[in-house]
Amino acid sequence: MTTPEPDRQPTRRARIPVVVWAAVLVLAVLATRATWEQWQAYGRAVALENEGRLVDAVQEYRWTLRWHTPWGPVHADAANALTEIANRSEKDDPKLAVQALDGLRSGLIASRSFYQPRADLVQMVNERIPALLVRVADRSGDRRDPAALLAQFQADYARPVGVSPWASMAVSLGFVLWLAGLVLAFRKGWDEAGRWRRDGWRWLGASAVGFVCWTLAMWLA
Repeated sequence: MTTPEPDRQPTRRARIPVVVWAAVLVLAVLATRATWEQWQAYGRAVALENEGRLVDAVQEYRWTLRWHTPWGPVHADAANALTEIANRSEKDDPKLAVQALDGLRSGLIASRSFYQPRADLVQMVNERIPALLVRVADRSGDRRDPAALLAQFQADYARPVGVSPWASMAVSLGFVLWLAGLVLAFRKGWDEAGRWRRDGWRWLGASAVGFVCWTLAMWLA
């Protein structure tokens, strides 16, 4: 009497939700870490500002902005704190004001992906920093023509604010291909007997390409 071969179809189907949940878990871990690091950097920044160590506080506020999540609990607070430090220092300490505004700008730009968080603040910084840099240069003994310096600094900060549509599309498509490739690899990578198929490597390769595209687009955006 021949023993019927066990049905492999349910086993293959069972792998699909496992892969989906694994992807969700990885994203949740990354999001949790980013949120935690954001809280920690912000706490250090507030403590340093209360101690009067404003230069160090600016650096920690900048790191708070870099650990960006769309629901970031203190992201806006860090941006406001850097703006306030710049406003308070603009008259008597333009160098510190520049450091605060530059920390605000670099932190926001480093946190962009398929869009630019708080693009309005980045534009505000681009408009304010050139005049402050001229004042810093004058205080340091720079004898170059202030009007020429201002024009030079304005040109340096005149680049467009935001993420280009092409970069945004590359980030989005790379991310989708990365995750979809993983899911399809585990969905189509096994035959009904539970053996790994060549199609699985094809989809894993597509996932790897998606990851590389996503990483490069995030870096170049």
